[in-house]
Amino acid sequence: MSPQDVYRELSKKLLMEHSTVLPRIWKTVCTEEEALIVHSLPSNVHDLAEKFGMPEDEMLSILGELYHRGAVFEAERNGQTIYRMPRHIVQFHDSTILWEEAPGEMMDLWLEFEETDYPALLELVTQIKMPSFMRVIPINEPIASKSQVLTYEDAAHMLESARSIAVTTCVCRKLMKRCDKPLDVCLQINKGADYTLKRGTGRMVDLEEAMDILKRSEEAGLVHMTENTQGRTNVICNCCNCCCEMLRFATDTKTKGVLAPSRYQAEVDEATCTACGLCVDICPVQAVTQDDDEIARVDAGGCIGCGLCATVCPVDAIVLTNVRPEDFIPA
Repeated sequence: MSPQDVYRELSKKLLMEHSTVLPRIWKTVCTEEEALIVHSLPSNVHDLAEKFGMPEDEMLSILGELYHRGAVFEAERNGQTIYRMPRHIVQFHDSTILWEEAPGEMMDLWLEFEETDYPALLELVTQIKMPSFMRVIPINEPIASKSQVLTYEDAAHMLESARSIAVTTCVCRKLMKRCDKPLDVCLQINKGADYTLKRGTGRMVDLEEAMDILKRSEEAGLVHMTENTQGRTNVICNCCNCCCEMLRFATDTKTKGVLAPSRYQAEVDEATCTACGLCVDICPVQAVTQDDDEIARVDAGGCIGCGLCATVCPVDAIVLTNVRPEDFIPA
């Protein structure tokens, strides 16, 4: 396989076969030999060393460096370490951007990818109605009926039940640099925390600090998000609508499939609303507007159910109401 072919094949495995940018990103992350090793995954050290004709300690050193760069991940199977590629383009994007020694060329290429190839992928995800990569976690305070909140859609409960928590830099704002909102607010949980601590891309935090990060994120107008599944919680992202690789595409009908809303929707009590406009200003998806009478109105189709509007309402005129069933979140 030629060098150019292997970089293209790695891109194909991430469902980006026709990307012109991603092979160039792979080239900044891996040498030609390293790319061939990544292409041979999943595998273990012994089999890889045998295949590439090198001592196991040398292969282990190469895999360790690729792990550090974000190109390789580890999994334990039957007491043995198995190495694998990133599962999807988002995982590759996030892991390599946290590579501290990443060359500037790679960061520039990721910026180019975000504006060219990435939207096309999200259009496909939306067209074929593929399950969204991430979903919104509602802020609990304004939810009308607390009994309707499930454990896997409650950020505080996710943190309280986690065996380990770490915080990392928000990769979206690190890359895009479009605002000055807090950077160190991306919470990694359980396996996510294990990974970032082993790799050295984050630091351990206790529950109290993690809860403070949640609160600070809400006050900064950031939206809580996690993986779109009931069973796995490895991250709570806190992101903005100008940099986020999910949120900034959620207002376009062609790409909105990338992010699932929460099971809730904002509802305004018109008799209580004082037409202050704070909810309009903070809504990350422009789903709250004011009519001629200046009373706040919520676009049901555009609302993602984050709850930020309710947190800034000075008269508590906004609550989140349950509008979707439990099975809306994939099992």
